Amino acid sequence: MSFHNQNLEAFLKLLKEKPQLFPQSKRQELIELIEPLEDELETLSVAIAKWYEKYDEIVDAQLEVLNRFILISNSGQNSTSPAALARFSKTEVDSVSPTQPQSKKEALLLYLS
Repeated sequence: MSFHNQNLEAFLKLLKEKPQLFPQSKRQELIELIEPLEDELETLSVAIAKWYEKYDEIVDAQLEVLNRFILISNSGQNSTSPAALARFSKTEVDSVSPTQPQSKKEALLLYLS
């Protein structure tokens, strides 16, 4: 999985896990940012990353989710030690599976609505 895909998956997970970081004003900013963009992984990932860089609390939370996502995603490739994976519960490991909406753009807009 590409970094841009991982970044978007992590951001979607953050939207679900920590909605308190996204009051209506930030949700509206994101909707206005995303709607005119092409539904292309790199374009969406870069635009969203540039947006959340303005908000330290979102950057911190995004990095935490992204690091967890990368650790768990790589576990199937035997690149993550069992000790590293043991920090996460089975529920967390299972919950990091990719989402299945029609597109990343649609998924983002769905969670922001």
